[in-house]
Amino acid sequence: MTKKVFLAHNACLNAGYDLNVLRAGIQSASGTIVDRPEDADEIVFSGCSVREHWVDDAIDQVGEAISRAPHARVVVTGCVANTSSEKVRNSLGYERLEILPIADVLKESTNLPFEEVDRRNSQGAGHGFESTTFEGLYNLRNRVGPAKSTVVAELEEEDRRHGTELVRAYQQTTKGFVFYDEHDPCEMITVTRSCLYQCSFCSIPQGRGEYTSVPLADVLDKAKAAVGRGITHLVLIGDEVGNYGVRSGGARFADMVKAVLDISPAVKLSIRYIEPKPFLKNFEDILAWGQSGRLQLLYISLQSGSSRVLKAMRRGYDIQKVAQALQQFRSSAPSVLYGNWLVGFPGESEDDFERTVDLVRRLDFHINVAIPFSARPETPANTMEHQVDAAVVASRVERLTDLAAELKAGMMRPLLGTLDQTRRDELLSLIRRAERDQYSPPTLGKGRPIPLTVQMI
Repeated sequence: MTKKVFLAHNACLNAGYDLNVLRAGIQSASGTIVDRPEDADEIVFSGCSVREHWVDDAIDQVGEAISRAPHARVVVTGCVANTSSEKVRNSLGYERLEILPIADVLKESTNLPFEEVDRRNSQGAGHGFESTTFEGLYNLRNRVGPAKSTVVAELEEEDRRHGTELVRAYQQTTKGFVFYDEHDPCEMITVTRSCLYQCSFCSIPQGRGEYTSVPLADVLDKAKAAVGRGITHLVLIGDEVGNYGVRSGGARFADMVKAVLDISPAVKLSIRYIEPKPFLKNFEDILAWGQSGRLQLLYISLQSGSSRVLKAMRRGYDIQKVAQALQQFRSSAPSVLYGNWLVGFPGESEDDFERTVDLVRRLDFHINVAIPFSARPETPANTMEHQVDAAVVASRVERLTDLAAELKAGMMRPLLGTLDQTRRDELLSLIRRAERDQYSPPTLGKGRPIPLTVQMI
């Protein structure tokens, strides 16, 4: 009898990519992927552990799945399996619960090596989330939340009236859309997994395991196959891609990127997660790729504008040198800049936070995400003194998010110049509100399936 499997996750794009590899392997071995837990013999859930909120959310979702399929085998995988397995087991208390690495889940189900399935599996993201249909609007709201989907609907109305491309401009520079543009389908290619660094707050090395790089030949085969299908926007993803090849020898980050770009002059790249140290090391190449229009998006996590806080985080770079390079890049390259900011790290003073605010304002990234510090077990920051009061952290996150909203409104304001003042102000208000909306992912909910490809980006 064919095994029926339900797959879901609340994790990042990297973990979602790996879950899609599992899906492809199961389907190639004649397994069936079902849309509801109650139809499954086996439930596989990949959980995030970057914040305690996501661990609790994963447990809640798995618990909901169990309540709907009380006789199914349940497998929890992903970072939460490596960092919080005891909490998951104790919270769920389910006899048929297993916690396994995702490669082991695939091997057990299909006898196929993870790398082999990944090598032959395409992961495009050219989804048609048009908001002009009920189904499209429902999918859009699930992915980005109601506030951003409302902005898109309103901008589409103006585009129809005036022949403008406001939706395109908004989606190209807004979290939740940058890798899901129906006008610019892309191919996701994982090039690294895990991270070399040991930042004092981060559980990724523990959750994702040893830092590895995908062989260059495999990266190029996937890229060439995508270009052969007419997809020229390639997204190179990893928990940290800038140290590509460091442990495996051979081609390094710049070599790999140049080899991908050499496939065709039409190829454009987005780089999803590079740390500041390899960014500085490869800055001349990155700047050249940006200035030539070959680098569509660069996602870099700076975390703080305070040198004192960065030292306690074990980040290991001079923030002023990084900022100077980024300002040069921002002023001379059309690439979208996307950054994360960690707020409320232990010992962060008001002055430290204001340094972050000042840096966010000066750099003027297209996308800024304020993330509240969440102490992770087995990390040094978990037991550091001077933990910041939760109310203070929440207030600072709100203030930084307000700034991000103003920066986004400032970017969109010139594009709305042909509209009358009242309509322009109305749209800018909606755009600010959407930036302030701290989007939470859809959960399983009573009787509702969660789409496999929902990604937290």
